[in-house]
Amino acid sequence: MSVRDEETPEPGEGTDPEQAQTGAEPGDGAPDQPAEELPDDHPEGEDQPAREPEGATESEVDPESDGTEPDPEDAPEPEPEGEPEPELDSDIDPEPETDPASETELETDPAPGVEPDVAFDEARDPDPDSNPDPEPEPQPASDADVPADEPETIVLPAQPDPIPDETDVTPTKKKRRRGRRAVLIAAGALVLLGGGYVAGAWYLGDRVPGDTTVAGVNISGLPIDEAERVLTEGLAEETTAPVDVSFGQITAEVDPTSAGLALDTTATVDSVTGFTLDPRRVFGHLFGMGEQPPVLDVDDEALTGALSGLAENLDEPPVEGAIDFSDGEPEITEPVDGTGLDVDAAAEVLAEEWLTADGTIELPATVLTPTIDDAVIEDAMTTQVEPMLSGPVTVEVNGETAELSADEVAAAAAMQADGSVLTLVLDGEPLANLITERVPSVGESPQDAQIVLDDGEPTIIPAVTGTGLDPAELADAVASAAVASDAEERTAAVELAQTEPEFSTEDAEALGVTEVIGTYRTPYPSDPVRTENLIAGTAHINGTLLKPDEQFSLLEALRPISTANGYTVSGVVVNGFHSDAIGGGLSQVSTTTFNAAYESGLTDITHQPHSRWFSRYPEGREATVFDPSIDMVFENNTGYGVLIQAYVTDSHVVVTMWGTDVFDVTIDVSGRYNFTQPQTLYNPDPQCHAEPGGQQGFSVTVSRTVTRDGDVVEDDSYSHTYSPWNRVICGEEPTEEPDEDSSED
Repeated sequence: MSVRDEETPEPGEGTDPEQAQTGAEPGDGAPDQPAEELPDDHPEGEDQPAREPEGATESEVDPESDGTEPDPEDAPEPEPEGEPEPELDSDIDPEPETDPASETELETDPAPGVEPDVAFDEARDPDPDSNPDPEPEPQPASDADVPADEPETIVLPAQPDPIPDETDVTPTKKKRRRGRRAVLIAAGALVLLGGGYVAGAWYLGDRVPGDTTVAGVNISGLPIDEAERVLTEGLAEETTAPVDVSFGQITAEVDPTSAGLALDTTATVDSVTGFTLDPRRVFGHLFGMGEQPPVLDVDDEALTGALSGLAENLDEPPVEGAIDFSDGEPEITEPVDGTGLDVDAAAEVLAEEWLTADGTIELPATVLTPTIDDAVIEDAMTTQVEPMLSGPVTVEVNGETAELSADEVAAAAAMQADGSVLTLVLDGEPLANLITERVPSVGESPQDAQIVLDDGEPTIIPAVTGTGLDPAELADAVASAAVASDAEERTAAVELAQTEPEFSTEDAEALGVTEVIGTYRTPYPSDPVRTENLIAGTAHINGTLLKPDEQFSLLEALRPISTANGYTVSGVVVNGFHSDAIGGGLSQVSTTTFNAAYESGLTDITHQPHSRWFSRYPEGREATVFDPSIDMVFENNTGYGVLIQAYVTDSHVVVTMWGTDVFDVTIDVSGRYNFTQPQTLYNPDPQCHAEPGGQQGFSVTVSRTVTRDGDVVEDDSYSHTYSPWNRVICGEEPTEEPDEDSSED
């Protein structure tokens, strides 16, 4: 029998077929007492006499008797065949079955107004044909014939055997109870299993599941406190050691403490302990959980700040496209994409792989595209440069005209970047001088005051008020005419004006460039080619005037670093190896200038020492330069003007800062520490230079304090590590070949 059959009885369920087919003798139960028929005038709604328990009740409900048909008015109304009375199922005793043969007597409560039934004999004759002939139907007794102390007996007509329906299979009460018992047993088993599961989860919750590791540290089966201790001690070195990261071809280190990275030991242990019904945790106590991720405490702001600072050193900025003019011809600098550190993505990678990474962590990069790209260059050449060089520009002033050739305009021209646009800008001073020479009626242009070096000392050349052309107005007019493609439109009309210089004599005097505030010199080796670069480099920065709060960029002063600008090919250090490049030796100009500014108390904006130490420079206090990525920049913080004087003697490069001495400067350089030994390296580069090596690498720390009238203006320090001078052998590193003569017995 299916479970559905047990739980959902079919129609007719609740009536035992055997009992339904067993007839009762009319006189069974009380042979000496006359039977009493049910009255036909029983009030509707009054409780009927209670039925006897099963086995007796069903056999007494038949509306027909075996031989004598009762008067229709006196007989009870028959129930529909096959449908039990509504109260039948509710009378089934849910207690375990009792053998009907052992039941001798059952009692029921009498209905109101009816005397209790007498007990019926439980004996049944299974064969309806063997029943004796029914006795004549007893006549109803009068109330006077019934003893007052004797209960009334009711005898119902026997029910004929029903015709069995082979298509209707009705489960027996015994089978139904057996199905319910199975369901109860299964439910009980599930309850026991669930209770055991919950109890096990609770009991094992205070220990780490077996075979559990975190970042390689085994904490299997340990109590919570012990697991936290083992995890803290086991990862003590990993949580404080610098993290090796790489970005493109560059490697660096990140201090996890300053970057806001920490291991949350408590949360990590909590993630594998404690009460939970999660089957992964519960069954982990039986089968192990394996390697589990550590829970980290990440300070997002500190991590982002650390990576942003790292990006300043690791980023390779893009090369912006540019157009310069040399001898009347345009020179194009092709734009090149740069590579930048993707700080947000790098923070996610570092936070996720910090304790679990095997080796160096590769940080994600992003492409830095130049603002002035190929399209901007092409547009500027088409719409401005080519028209400017296509022919002369006519200047009309005071009714007279003069021409400026294309080369003369180009000599005063520059393509200035304005966002993502290149714009032609002209220097009006040389153009005004040319027009003044060619048109006699034009007065003198204004002249700014100048501070120049005369006999090695600063001298002021007074400003001149203009009585003729306004250089700015002339420059704008010529620039507009120069880009016109129609020859008739290439005329610039200007008027004479009384103009004042932008930088007056009074302005120059107020700058207070009167005394030396710092100077430095470095010796250079005997190398005529390299010395040419030193001479060209110092000449480009000599006489530079910095007004208050202005910054000085060495690369801007030296550019373009090309043979056309006076530079030659000489030795440089690239990626730790000696090589050759245009401008070799300019790092000495950078180092000398940096130290002069550093000792003057000027603000150090950026500088980068060499990768290995050269004995001609002070330890830690030197600065290399490499176009376009490495620059040396400082700022005039004195409140006065600063004039740079730079030159080359027979043996030294000298840089002197002139201005007003307002600072007291103290510089301290630590002793060497963190020594590293040289190694033997192989360089397959065709331009390789072999090197004997031998000098150790080391670290130093430089500190500087700048005060003004006793107040500290700047107090800073930095450290730098030099690589050793390795032995360099040109060529590929040899591979070890097995000894052909060697053999094994």
